[in-house]
Amino acid sequence: MNRKNKTVKRTVLYLTILFIPFLLIYCGKKNDGLTDTHNNKRLRDAMVSYMSEPMFRNRDFVQQITGTEADLKLYDMDEQTLYFSINKADFVSSTTLNKLTIDKNAVDFGSEQNGDVYLGAYTLKGTGRFLFRFPKNDFKPDSTRQVTVKLKNGTVYSITMNELADYADDRSIYGGKTDSEIKANKYMANHGAFVAKPGEESLKRLTGRIITDISNKEKTAQELLDFVTSAVEFSENEAYGGYEVLKRPNEVLMTGKSDCSGLTILYASLLEQAGINYRLVYFPGHIAVAVEGKFSNMNKLKISYEGIEYSLAETTVNGFVIGKTILMQKDITDEIKYIQKPGKDSQIIDFKTGKSFSN
Repeated sequence: MNRKNKTVKRTVLYLTILFIPFLLIYCGKKNDGLTDTHNNKRLRDAMVSYMSEPMFRNRDFVQQITGTEADLKLYDMDEQTLYFSINKADFVSSTTLNKLTIDKNAVDFGSEQNGDVYLGAYTLKGTGRFLFRFPKNDFKPDSTRQVTVKLKNGTVYSITMNELADYADDRSIYGGKTDSEIKANKYMANHGAFVAKPGEESLKRLTGRIITDISNKEKTAQELLDFVTSAVEFSENEAYGGYEVLKRPNEVLMTGKSDCSGLTILYASLLEQAGINYRLVYFPGHIAVAVEGKFSNMNKLKISYEGIEYSLAETTVNGFVIGKTILMQKDITDEIKYIQKPGKDSQIIDFKTGKSFSN
């Protein structure tokens, strides 16, 4: 649990070869009015965004979506050029470039000099790998491929290229402004904006493998919480890094780690797929989920809001049992500052006064 105020940092990536200047990359600009003829461009933009942001995807993402052993070393936004490297032993002249680019003739390879590889202004140390580049618009995503990630509890999460593009375009999440002004010079991130809408296909497949009895809401809420606390590693770096890292639920699953923000967003997204009523509850420097249901109140973590009883579910405590697990800070419900039901244009509400402020 991080009690420090943090500024929001959502889509920053620094990529470099040796001591190349850093570049700022933004993930998933929304592009409305797409038709089938734009599908390749949409996939290309989404895949380039995720390839360029290792903080938000799995390590072998590039290999899975391209079917090659190549790594993206740099996306030069000024040049609109992608720089890849690959072990010489893994480069197959007849197929590797065909899987990556539309136009093989537009590919430039680096030259070896003094034990390193040089291409334009960039240098790759050693000569065991090829370094090559081609225009971003020539990148050729394969819409039939998918990304699969084995989580630490053994569960496999899979997501297709089109489902990834829907996330990159913010079509699968509720969306909205990510910052909300609470007091002068103090801001709080709108976590509800990153929660997935009901019916998101990759999460529907996942919840179908987790839930054993959909008719039992309390059991379902606990099973989904058990999954989150056992499958995703708590990230100390994200929790105490000095800034807020907000991930979409697919990004939490692809990276397999997050802090209270990402774990809460993932759990809320799974509850959405199961149709279970809940609220996000904001504390100073922390966030959790309050779930509706007939749970025990052994741990005294039940709250009442708008005539409905909710029980706190703590996503950062492995093995947390809703209604039963006792936290060291037993009066934590007294610290709830805000409450929110994610949705279209949802408001964050002051828990004590009931007043909302604009998101």
